[in-house]
Amino acid sequence: MIDPDNPYPDQYTGHIRVTSNRGETVEHRQPHLRGGHHEPLSRAELEEKFRASCAHGGWTDGQAQRWLAFARSAFDHAADLKEFRG
Repeated sequence: MIDPDNPYPDQYTGHIRVTSNRGETVEHRQPHLRGGHHEPLSRAELEEKFRASCAHGGWTDGQAQRWLAFARSAFDHAADLKEFRG
């Protein structure tokens, strides 16, 4: 069902409704997603999310850490990307 009051696509909201085997319904709405304009992630949270994504994609923790070290200083000088080529 389309909710005409939902602000999507201007804002990304969350909504879940669960009905238990006993017929009880629990519902929760979230006005915006974490990581967006209204509730940005901290640098530590972003890096943890990045490491988890890397692990899911098959990177080792060492590879993720090296990329993060590179990313932290990427705009300080000319970048050498040879280490990251497949």
